[in-house]
Order: sequence, then C-alpha cells, then structure tokens
Amino acid sequence: MLRHFADADGRLWYWQRGLAEGDVRKASTKDLFVRKELYTFVTSDGTKDVALETFFSNLEGAGASFIAQLADIVRNGEIPKLDENAWKLWGQFFYYHLKRTPGAIAFFADQMDLETKIVETVQKIQTVRAETGGDPDEPGLEGTVRQNAIVRAQHAPPSTEVLKAFATLGLAVYWITDPTKSFIVADVPGATAKFRMPNGAWSRPTLFLPLTWDIAVGQLQGGRKVEIIPVDRDQVRRMNEASTARSTAIAGRSEALIGSLACNVPYRGIVAPDEPTR
Repeated sequence: MLRHFADADGRLWYWQRGLAEGDVRKASTKDLFVRKELYTFVTSDGTKDVALETFFSNLEGAGASFIAQLADIVRNGEIPKLDENAWKLWGQFFYYHLKRTPGAIAFFADQMDLETKIVETVQKIQTVRAETGGDPDEPGLEGTVRQNAIVRAQHAPPSTEVLKAFATLGLAVYWITDPTKSFIVADVPGATAKFRMPNGAWSRPTLFLPLTWDIAVGQLQGGRKVEIIPVDRDQVRRMNEASTARSTAIAGRSEALIGSLACNVPYRGIVAPDEPTR
C-alpha cells in the first residue's frame, strides 16, 4: 500500500517526531511503519496465534488491489462503479484500517483507561493462580495481558449498527488536480479537515483517508454512490497538515513537502469526536 505514495525510485521521504525538524530521511516501503507481532495473540500455554496477522495481511492484499483499480479509473476521468462485493470490501477495509495502527490503538486505550483495566486483570489472575497453585509471578504477565486485550479489540468486527450505517453511505473520492502536489501517508491513517463548499462556505470537519499520492477517500451521505471531488493545492495543504498533526511519523514522495510539514505542524494527537477541529 505504501508504494502508492512512493516517488519514482519506489522509496519514501519520511520524518518522525524526535528527529530534528529538518532531518528528513528516505527509506524503502518495507522499512516504514513496521511493528513486529502487533496482532499476535499469546495463548495460555505460551504459543503464538497469528490468525489476526493473517486476516490483516489478506485484507491488505485485497485493499491494495481495490485501491489500484479505483485509482486507475479516477485518473482516466471516469466514475468508479462498485458492485456489492466492492462495497462490502470497502466498508471492511475502512473500519479496520482506521483503528488498527499503534497511534489509533494508543488513543482508544487512553479513552477507555486500558492501563487501569490491565492492572486489575493481572491482580485477578495472580489471585487465582495463588489459590490454585499456579505461578502468580509469571514474567511478562502484564505485557501478555495488554497484548491480548489489544488483539481481541482489533479482532472485533463492526457491529450490526455500524454495518447498517455503512450501507447508507457512499464513497467520496478526493482527487488532487495539481500534479505537483501530493498527499502524505502517516502512522495514524485518516484525519479530518474542512472543505470549501460550492457556495463558498466551509463544511463541517470531514473524515478522509489518503489511499495514494493523489487520491483520498471518505464516506458520503445520501446512499451508495461515488462522487469525485477535485482538491486544489490549498485544500491539499490543509489535509496534509491535519494528517501530520495527529501522527508521530509521516512519509511521502516529496522531500520538500515532508520537510515543510515537519517544521510547521505541531503534534496534537487524535482529537476526540467532541473536541473542536479546524
């Protein structure tokens, strides 16, 4: 998927918080946004269950194919026509992709006070083990409980209510009209930005998800339809700033763009739904 944001040599310019503002570097797509065993479940006997890793790997493959086909159609000046299977894939990809990154996981963990629940769970396990002859002081127990809690949360499918809501939504395709401009990709997928309406007014903050250097997508009210929305250079900048502000690492095809964002956009983290946005 990162290849859709790479430059001519198939690599990405990147920057991450902690580096100096001007310290923009370059790496291959295989070396960016990597976290080993993020979705690996540890069973009671210590073995590792990689079922969720496999599920996400398959979803990424299907998603990458969907993105490539969508981009080709849009760049040819046509409007994509999605069948039932395509709509189902899009809904599934959108749901999981927005919540599965380390940055998103950290945000939701903080919202639900996960660390307190981890401590309480570990204490219960230790009490039971002390009473039943088990090892209450197993090394790494807290880490295992945390890891498994995250994996279970990531594995949870969309609820019936979410699926019903998705069935009423279309697909907004934000397409950059200036070939010298581009979207970035970040370690927290998606962001919200305001868009200029035809009457000159500004929209409410709208969620978008960059899929390629020139195409981002979002959900659209009014039923299952696809709408192409041209994005000018000023809007691209607003969208890239929104992506940068909530992320700890960003990458893209332009060294100058990544350097500019690194120097000018402070970190805000993921903004809760009830907090104001630009």
